[in-house]
Amino acid sequence: MSYQNLLLTREDATLIITLNRPAQMNALDMALLDELSQVLREAQGNAEVRNLIIAGSEKFFCVGADISEVNKINSAFAGYRFSKNFQRCFAQIEELDKIAIAAVRGYALGGGLELMLACDFRIVADDAQLGVPEVNLGALPGGGGTAKLPRLIGSLQAKELLLLGEPISGQVAAQLGMVNKAVPATEVLSEAKALARKLAQRSPLALQVIKSAVRESMNVDLNSALEFEARGLGFLATSEDFKEGTAAFLQRRRPTFKGL
Repeated sequence: MSYQNLLLTREDATLIITLNRPAQMNALDMALLDELSQVLREAQGNAEVRNLIIAGSEKFFCVGADISEVNKINSAFAGYRFSKNFQRCFAQIEELDKIAIAAVRGYALGGGLELMLACDFRIVADDAQLGVPEVNLGALPGGGGTAKLPRLIGSLQAKELLLLGEPISGQVAAQLGMVNKAVPATEVLSEAKALARKLAQRSPLALQVIKSAVRESMNVDLNSALEFEARGLGFLATSEDFKEGTAAFLQRRRPTFKGL
């Protein structure tokens, strides 16, 4: 299937998704969200894809929602539906069995920042500009920003970003714990690809269960999270990957995981 707003490439087990609306600075319109949602569905069903990288251009990762569409919101229901469209697409990334890596250069604002937050790993340029400027439009971030930022960096820092709407650098974001690593812009993609290669050597089943366990633990009490963890190990203990991993450890060799 061909896409108008995305560029897709494969490097071994990694699917690289590049946002491709250069004239709009990779702003997210409904057409792009629909295409991204379709790509995620296809990746979910493709056993050859172990992980994916979401990237933008050198100057713009994504500047957020397309304001020409935002400007057409004229009712409470339309605003609600607009927000839910973004939330559903980003939830697909969070619920994906694969590991998602954001490779961020340039500006990641509003929905672009929320897209980054949906990814499991975030590699950003140290001079990237990250922010949620919706307050300057008389709006709020509708793709999860008000819910996720306080959980990630605490309410004090989150409110500073949300209420002032001023961007921070990738380096500051790393200091706050918002991203995994801030590197020179020229190294962002190579760092993301190196991380993807490491992940491809791990058991796909173990990655899937760990990702799911962490996600669930954020929404339940400690005892429920521990129960989910124990059930996760019980599930993995019946897998071929578990047998291979433990055998390889005892035999002092590198395991070969097949996701079975």
